[in-house]
Order: sequence, then structure tokens, then C-alpha cells
Amino acid sequence: MKWNEIKIKTSEEAYDAVSYMLTSIGAGGVAIEDPNDIRKEVLKPNSLDYADEKFLNSLGEDVIIKAYFPGDINIFEIIALIKEKLTYINNFLNVGEGYIGYCEVDDEDWSTSWKKYYKPFKLTDGLVVKPTWEKYDNKNDEIVIELDPGMAFGTGTHETTKMCAVFLDKYLKSGCSVIDVGCGSGILSIISCKLGAARVTAVDIDEVAVKVTKENCEINGVEDLVTAFKGVLTDIKNQKADMVIANIIADVIIDLSSSIPCYLKENGLFIASGIIKERKKEVLDKYLSEGFECEDTIEMGEWVAMTLRCPGSL
Repeated sequence: MKWNEIKIKTSEEAYDAVSYMLTSIGAGGVAIEDPNDIRKEVLKPNSLDYADEKFLNSLGEDVIIKAYFPGDINIFEIIALIKEKLTYINNFLNVGEGYIGYCEVDDEDWSTSWKKYYKPFKLTDGLVVKPTWEKYDNKNDEIVIELDPGMAFGTGTHETTKMCAVFLDKYLKSGCSVIDVGCGSGILSIISCKLGAARVTAVDIDEVAVKVTKENCEINGVEDLVTAFKGVLTDIKNQKADMVIANIIADVIIDLSSSIPCYLKENGLFIASGIIKERKKEVLDKYLSEGFECEDTIEMGEWVAMTLRCPGSL
């Protein structure tokens, strides 16, 4: 199968929002090349990789995003739409150079090549994410999540995911129910189950993400605890949870502010991540105006996550 590869050069602060946008308009997959990830990996004390200063400096600061669309679509309409969306995102984030170009590629050229860079890593002190094709020697009784993100968004390496994992580890109570909005690869749904959730409802606008979530839940033996489907939060009917998680972008989190209380039990907790620091106050003020109480916040890099307590039941 042939695919159209659209390459976008953007900034580290904007790549989450740009990636989410590309998925929302129909990208079959998104690959992210972040030079800072390479630097962090190479500069780790126990890293087996070596790179000299000249190489590290040559990496630059721009993040390259490659989005893949089916070969039979009107690529020029997609490019025009992407440019329009990038202009909108640039009102809030420094998008950087934006659209670069496109080319046609074969399926096998991109769908699995990223795997050689994806290794086991610690998400928190007690949580480890292990790619399904890698080995990991669990010596410390850690909770190991096996993951194959496939073409879905969410490998777990990003700060926004790590902050969600920290909050889940801190606040999730055994036997509780969870709704995962924008489930991506299913990583947060799986973590919730491993930490004791009795039921998780996972939803994503991308049917590839839903498929990958189901597959990863089966790999981790939690398929009976997770219900995943394509849609948005408001497609969930007659259900309230102890906890709702949304690791997406600030605009969507703000848009959800009036809906979240309808899906939380009394005194339920909303974990919101994917918020850039510059928009922390905007998001927080919106939820405070809806009657939420801010219980906790974390900052990592340019990102903020917060836990918001729902005081009543609607």
C-alpha cells in the first residue's frame, strides 16, 4: 500500500498539539523525531551509546513530525487543511517553520522502522514500560507494562504521560472506575488496571488508536477490564466514573470543562495533562469556574498536569 508522507518541522512545545491535530484529521500514523530525546538518551550516565559534542550540536532544536495519509486521498486538500490548523495552533504555541513537504512511501518504509529506537524505560519508580519485542529483567517487583504502540499516538516516553502515571500511582484506589479520554496506545488504561481499577472505558477519535488499545490490553491481560471504542467523551452514555483522565491538549481540556462533571461521581477526580505552562492559568481558571477544586499540579519540562476534584454530582 502506498502512503503520502507529510513532513512538518515544529518546536518541542508544539509537537504534541501538532501530532494530535494530524491524528484528528485522519493521519494513519505519526512519527516524531525529537533531537532532545536523542540527547537525553545519549547523556544518561549508564547509556551504552556514544556521541561526540559535534554530533549533538548538529541535531538542532526542531522536532520533525511525519504524518502518513492513504495514497488515494486528495493530498493537496489535506495540505491546505494542515496549514489552516497550524495557523490556528500558532495563536497559542510557537509552531515553528510548519509545513515542509510531502512524498509517497511504501507501507513497510515507515510503519515499523521506529521500533529500533524504542527501549524499556521507567515511567515512575514502580512502573516500567517494556516494548513487546524487548526483554526486561524485573528484579525489583516492578509493575511492567508491555506496549506495542503500532501506529497509535502514545509510547509513554513523553512528560505528559509520565505526569499522568505519577497521579494514577498517587490517587487511584483499588476497585475504582476510570474513563480514559484520548486513549492513544492504551497505556494509561493499562496502568489504571495494573494499579487496581475494576473497570476502564477508553475512547479515542482515531480508530487505529482504539484497535491498538484493545491489542495492548490483551497483551497485558486486562482486556476484560477495558472497553475501548471510537468516539468522544460525550458518546459515553449513562456512566459515571471515580476518575477521568485526559492527556490531550489545552484547547480540548477547556472544551471538556462543562462535560467532565457529568462523568464523575461525587468527589471524583479529573486528571488533565498535555497543558503547556503558558496556558496553565487559563485551564485552571476555567475549571475553578465550573466548581472544581485543584488538588495537585506537576510540571515537567514545558508541560503541566493537574488533578481537579469534582465537588458534586450532576
